[in-house]
Amino acid sequence: MTPQRFLDVVKRRSLIIWSVLAVGLALMYSFRGIVPSSYSGVAHIVLVAASGTRDPSVSIVDLPSIATSTVVLQRVRNSLKLPVSLVNLKGNVSASVLGRSSIMAIGYRDQSAERAIAVSNSVADELSRYYDEISTQSYDVNVSRLSTALADEATKRQRLDQEMSGVAASNPFVVSDKSADAITGQIAELSEQRAIALAQLQGDQALAATTSPDSPELSKTARHEILAGDPAYQAARDAAGKDAAQLIADKASYTSAFPGLPGEVAKVQSESGLINNEASRALSDPDAYSASAAATMEAHVHQLAIIAGDTARLQQLDDLIAKATSSLNQVPTVGASYAQLSAQRAAVDTEYTALAGRRANALADRAEASSLGSIVVLDRAIKADTQLASGRTRVAVVALTLIIALALGTAFLVESLDPRIRRAEDIEELYGIPVVGTFGSKA
Repeated sequence: MTPQRFLDVVKRRSLIIWSVLAVGLALMYSFRGIVPSSYSGVAHIVLVAASGTRDPSVSIVDLPSIATSTVVLQRVRNSLKLPVSLVNLKGNVSASVLGRSSIMAIGYRDQSAERAIAVSNSVADELSRYYDEISTQSYDVNVSRLSTALADEATKRQRLDQEMSGVAASNPFVVSDKSADAITGQIAELSEQRAIALAQLQGDQALAATTSPDSPELSKTARHEILAGDPAYQAARDAAGKDAAQLIADKASYTSAFPGLPGEVAKVQSESGLINNEASRALSDPDAYSASAAATMEAHVHQLAIIAGDTARLQQLDDLIAKATSSLNQVPTVGASYAQLSAQRAAVDTEYTALAGRRANALADRAEASSLGSIVVLDRAIKADTQLASGRTRVAVVALTLIIALALGTAFLVESLDPRIRRAEDIEELYGIPVVGTFGSKA
């Protein structure tokens, strides 16, 4: 088909073409909301290498593959808790190096603007961390091994410290080089204190004997105070005294033949027995009180308390002397055990110091390897740079192309179904012979 014929068909069937275009555009406008907007967040990272060195891990051309690797994307998916599959996430992440520079753009396309921003920034962050792991992986293994060994030595040192503390607690003198002399001096000091405590106890016991309620002097004084305070005893005694005085007077005035003397004698004897009964009653009365006896009893109780304290102090000193004597006997055995633990502790300290130095060197080597190159997030994705309608635009362009193609195809289909002859070329094609001439206007 020649261009002229194509233009002729388009001109002749323009109504059909415009009708199809109008219907197609109307349908496209009606279904414009079916295709959601697509947002793309873009972050930029830069590979920074130390001056005059070459990073032994990876180069800038390898970063796009690492950025879109399943290791990095799985970490991003886990950290953000994305509700998309790993395959879908990988299909929407893009990474490309800008020209020949050390800057790489990391993008993510999603229907949510916030998610597009978050994923692109998270990929950049995870790429930076994963790059550091790659650069220092061999050193990390050595540091981890040395850290484990260092922790084991610290555990050994703690266990030995506990054992040494236990030995020192049971026998504190073993920590000294002159433990036997120290224990002997302690025993001598304790023995001197015991002699003083024993003398104090004996003196307090002697003092307590003078305040005993069983002493004759205290009993005599208490008896006198009790009877003096009893009215019935005193009345019986006064009556007996008067009758005895009257008997003595009558004996002096009369002879033994005086008939009243026997009765007076019998009365005096009867009153003497009454006095004895009243005395027994007064002394056996539980409510009987003697101030001297009460004071003496109080002093005696106080003295007994002092004696109990002296006895406890003496027993304490005896226990300390026995313990010190036992420690003195254990010095050879316990001292050897403590010395062995001390030697083991010193060996562990030496090994711990050596491991700590090796670990410090390993950390320095790791830091040096990490300093050879690092990935820095140069530009993080922000909302103002991420809103794009690229998905809807692509669909609109494709739909418009299809509508135009459908309109042209419909026009030519109608043209092909029209049986009318309009051009000389149609006659030649129909009859297979050339046209010699035509009359009228040019077809």
